[in-house]
Amino acid sequence: MQIQNGKTYLLKLLIKLSSLFVFNSCLSTTATIEHLFPEEKMQREARLELLVEKTYFDFHKLGKECKDEPGILNFYCKLQRVVSVSQLADLLGVSIFKEGPHTRSRLILNHTREFGHYNLEFPVKLREYLIPAKKKPSFRAITQPVYDKFIKVTARSYFSVYQKLDSNPDFFDKESKRYETLVEEKRLEPFYLDRFIFFMHPDYTDSQDVEEAAKFTIRKNDENVSGEVTREAVGFWLRRKIDGTNLEFLLGLIDLLKIYDSEFYEIRTNLDAK
Repeated sequence: MQIQNGKTYLLKLLIKLSSLFVFNSCLSTTATIEHLFPEEKMQREARLELLVEKTYFDFHKLGKECKDEPGILNFYCKLQRVVSVSQLADLLGVSIFKEGPHTRSRLILNHTREFGHYNLEFPVKLREYLIPAKKKPSFRAITQPVYDKFIKVTARSYFSVYQKLDSNPDFFDKESKRYETLVEEKRLEPFYLDRFIFFMHPDYTDSQDVEEAAKFTIRKNDENVSGEVTREAVGFWLRRKIDGTNLEFLLGLIDLLKIYDSEFYEIRTNLDAK
């Protein structure tokens, strides 16, 4: 089967986008998606599918002012140039958050006493629509360079951090409950997560007492995960453990790795390769 090249695929995609009047200029207006288009499910899904594919192609051009470093916060910086929080919720047909400081129009990322609790349906929808390559092998071949350059380090890091947290369920539960309590009591310090910067290092310990210290499964190359990304990832997974969406986000991440990074995924999940 002949695989179309990126330029051909993008040209056809732009034609589809034009036929549905889905342009970035439309998405940047103050009008809501409901005012621009009828809300039939199939048409909304078609717009979302095309928007996601176009975003993959344009990812290298998004948010030039954003940091070109690994991490979900940098992804958000770029993606908000494509679609707002409220527009994404409209396209997905579900609310993104069930509680927290975020508004319908923007995320409050530096709140000192609260964090956003995701609606469980949100990561389910993301898993369904955010990886077009699950249904289109040709799209995977075309966008593999995008994954390799912009997504791979973050995806690998977040998966590796989750694996280590999950290798000690008691520690994972304890730290999640501690984090939740600190938030509820408004005692969470701004630099609280700095204590996890060295979490992926094989010698990491939460106690100097050998008998009391938490034990983890250590895998090859764990120490290569950036300390800053580790800090961010631990915070993300603790919050997802609290709001109950950790498994759904994990399943979406696994889908991404299996499609774009299968060798890494197989090595990381091979118990003999520790």
